[in-house]
Amino acid sequence: MYASTFLMRDGRVANLTEHLDRLRDAGNVSPVRIGQLRGELRDLGPGLYLPLIQAVGATVSLDPRPTIRPEDEIIVDAEGIPDERLRPTDKGPDLGWQVQRLARLRQSGADEGLLIDERGAVVSGVLSALLCLDEGTAHISAHPRTSYSVTLDAALALLAESGVDVVEHPEGLGMPMLRTTETWALNSSEGVRLVTGWLEYGSVLPPRTGGRPRAGAPTHREINGRMWELAEEV
Repeated sequence: MYASTFLMRDGRVANLTEHLDRLRDAGNVSPVRIGQLRGELRDLGPGLYLPLIQAVGATVSLDPRPTIRPEDEIIVDAEGIPDERLRPTDKGPDLGWQVQRLARLRQSGADEGLLIDERGAVVSGVLSALLCLDEGTAHISAHPRTSYSVTLDAALALLAESGVDVVEHPEGLGMPMLRTTETWALNSSEGVRLVTGWLEYGSVLPPRTGGRPRAGAPTHREINGRMWELAEEV
């Protein structure tokens, strides 16, 4: 089972080619069926949609799912969730488990959560990749259980154009880094979101960034804006 979802605004999708390439390769969906899916997406017309495409065996389905514009600043629950995904590097098989965990977090007032390994290292967000921006350097998780993110990859390319270096952490990210740097959560449904608060024991605490210089790095809103400038029509 493979699942793909992304935000569609008035018939345009950021990083559409990459999403469809992944659907073809990881979901084993034929180019003919992908062409049909593009037609179904075009038929939805203007508006905001969060289409869910699922490939189960030879069956490929599309659920249009009208939506609203996502917020670009979020609160993240600081208590890590043990990563119990069965196939963490595949997109789709553990979606039900992830959605269930995220729903519980949202009931407590958080927008995202953290998946941790047995040592307490942060693998990723529940449904987002994570990026820590620290004085012109982007830190990302390269943990073996971290799944590939089209949106993160696109953001890193745009950051590189501004001279931002990238450091990969094979062991995952540590909470001290997340709490003391400018942290972004990235996914194809909500884009690039800035973490403005950490939910801990019922209280929301601000990041302890200490006013570090940005060293010319674009803001999360500038990255989002550039992605939509480059967005393709379905």
